[in-house]
Amino acid sequence: MATKKKLSWIFPMGEFKLMKIESFTLSVLAVITFLLSFFVFEQSWGKSAIATVLFICFYHIIAFIIHKIRKVEEHYHLLPTHLEIHRKTRTKVKKHKIPLKQIKRHKLDKFLLGGYLLTKKGKKHLLFFNTKKELENFENFIKKHTGPIKRKVIKAKTVIKKVIKRKAVKKRQ
Repeated sequence: MATKKKLSWIFPMGEFKLMKIESFTLSVLAVITFLLSFFVFEQSWGKSAIATVLFICFYHIIAFIIHKIRKVEEHYHLLPTHLEIHRKTRTKVKKHKIPLKQIKRHKLDKFLLGGYLLTKKGKKHLLFFNTKKELENFENFIKKHTGPIKRKVIKAKTVIKKVIKRKAVKKRQ
């Protein structure tokens, strides 16, 4: 299998669509809207359903308008030495270049298709993906080119001996 020298993706890809977290929040708000309108409209199922559908429609219309106005787009380019992130909105462009050696920790969520990188300087960089395959490719690339994170390993016996010594010293005093 040939190794990839570069990994790139654009978020959001193509047409307007809600993110998973946004869909979950919308469904919770829709249930709350239904329940509140059910009790306000004197327990009428029809009026409550209409109020809920109207709420969801208004949400989609407003989200679509905001999406068209802001035109947010993020370009990610992952190379063996660094990660480049270009965040574009209608009015400005921000560019970040993160050396892979500076990455202290990364966390990815395969359900919500997002994550973050934490650098040694303490800066957090958010990541967004369109598909699970993009996320898995990113994770494999990062693991391959950053290597394992070095952590200090302490044996259990050493810890127990230290605790016993501390207790012995405290008893003497």
